[in-house]
Amino acid sequence: MKIAVIQHRIRPTLAEDADALSSGVMHACDEGARVVVCPWVPSIAAADVAQRASMIETFSSCGEGTTLLLAFRTPEPTSSARIKQTPLGPTALMLGDECIMLSSYEAAEAAGARAWVWRPLSESDLQAEAVLEHAIAASASYVGLILVSESTGADPGEIGHGSSAVLYLGDVIAEAFAADDMIMVDIDAPVPAPEPREPLPALPPILEQRLAVHEGRKASFGYLADLS
Repeated sequence: MKIAVIQHRIRPTLAEDADALSSGVMHACDEGARVVVCPWVPSIAAADVAQRASMIETFSSCGEGTTLLLAFRTPEPTSSARIKQTPLGPTALMLGDECIMLSSYEAAEAAGARAWVWRPLSESDLQAEAVLEHAIAASASYVGLILVSESTGADPGEIGHGSSAVLYLGDVIAEAFAADDMIMVDIDAPVPAPEPREPLPALPPILEQRLAVHEGRKASFGYLADLS
C-alpha cells in the first residue's frame, strides 16, 4: 500500500499555501497513494468555514479509495489522540504536544491504533530533531508505523521546522530533505506491532522543557540538563 507524507514550506498567504499543498496532494494521488498525510499549516488552520470547504472540494478530486488526512484543528493543552479509520486500520492523529505526551500514546494503544500520524508543530530545529529521535523510539515501543508530517520555513519560536519522516519498527525508512517535499513509501498492512517492545526512553530535555512551558510549570530534570 502506497503512503504519502507531505512536507510543506509555509507561504505568505492562505491562497499560496492552499495552491502549494493542493499541488502536493494531487502529485501523491497521481502516484497512487492510498493514504496522504498533510501537515498543519498556520494559514489553513486559521481559515474560515467557507475557505476550508473550498479547499476540501479541491482536494476531494484525489480519487475514490484514497484517505486524505488534513489538519484544521487548533492544538489544545488538554486534548488527546483522535482515532480515524484509514486503509492502515485505526489510525491515531496527534497534534502538537499530543505527539510527546505518554497519555496520548496510552489512549492510542487502548483504541487499537495500528498507525500514528504526528504533526508535532516544532518551534525550532532542535525541537524537530528531538521529536524525530523520540518518534524512532516510539515506533519500537508502542506502534510499528509513525508518519511525521510538518511544515517548514518558520522563524525560531514559530511553528514549522520540518523533519517529516516515516518511522517503521524503530527505523527511519524515508525522510524529507527539501522544504517542499513528498515522501512516498510502500507499506504492507496491517502494520505489525513492535516485537519485542523496546522500553520507551525518557522524553529529551528540550521536549520536556517545551511541555513545561506550554503547561505553565517549571521543568524538573533531577540533574543539570543541557537544553541547547
